[in-house]
Amino acid sequence: MTQVPEAGGEAEAWDEVLGRWEDEEAHKSYLARFSDLEGLAQAGRRYRDRLAERPGDPVALRFRDEIVKRATVQGIAQLPRAAPPRQLGRGARRALLAALLVAAALSVAWILHAWLGLEARP
Repeated sequence: MTQVPEAGGEAEAWDEVLGRWEDEEAHKSYLARFSDLEGLAQAGRRYRDRLAERPGDPVALRFRDEIVKRATVQGIAQLPRAAPPRQLGRGARRALLAALLVAAALSVAWILHAWLGLEARP
């Protein structure tokens, strides 16, 4: 289980990572320092610079991808959420359906009356 490191300088923490480059726990501990997008961007720059020095470094690639994943999750979590659309109640749906059926029946009656020329008889 990774523990969050005590407060300290980021540069010193990165030096610790560099000294223990193959140690996965060192990387996890370093990333645990960052709980916001700004911090993750800083960590991402560190790994990007390392990849510039050593292209294809599998450790740098892995933890760069981990940072992108964490930043994506945080970014999505910060998106505003919209309320689901309001739905009609059961009674309102039934009333609307009844009104539509009556309107359809009246329309059919009017069309038949107009086509067949039926006159109202007393």
